[in-house]
Amino acid sequence: LQPTQTTWENQTSLWSEIILAYFRHHKLYRLELSEGLNGELFNNQGIKRRLKLETLEEIIEVMVGQGTAEWYPPSKKTAALIYWRKPEEWASLIDKWVFDNGFNNSILTVYEIAHGEASEGFEFYELDQTILLKALDILVKRGVAQLFQGTSADDMGVKFFGTG
Repeated sequence: LQPTQTTWENQTSLWSEIILAYFRHHKLYRLELSEGLNGELFNNQGIKRRLKLETLEEIIEVMVGQGTAEWYPPSKKTAALIYWRKPEEWASLIDKWVFDNGFNNSILTVYEIAHGEASEGFEFYELDQTILLKALDILVKRGVAQLFQGTSADDMGVKFFGTG
């Protein structure tokens, strides 16, 4: 950790941007902190330097404050969801996709939304299920969708109402 507050704020800002760009580029959504430290993002073998766990925890904490990450599960600080798109943005993309593809007043499964043929080529294709469910909850709160329980999260049904 940097002793100078301004330097530390600049570093966390840069790290946040790097993490978000890396995760977006690789379509990643979850960061297991201890595993991540061994990966190319936080471990530069060329100069034999790696980010310390406590530093990464602090960076993620800053990202949580900015709404670009969330500790998951919240009770532990060992992993985080990385929001290179926030759940509200995913919700809007899905809502537009539903309208554009004529799925209004249709029921789809969570699996179909994330992995179905109709979603191939869209940014939310293969979206992390936890983030997808958060986005769908937002659509429910907006009054444009309703969730139906299935035997698993994958076969949970989602009815989309005619939006416009």
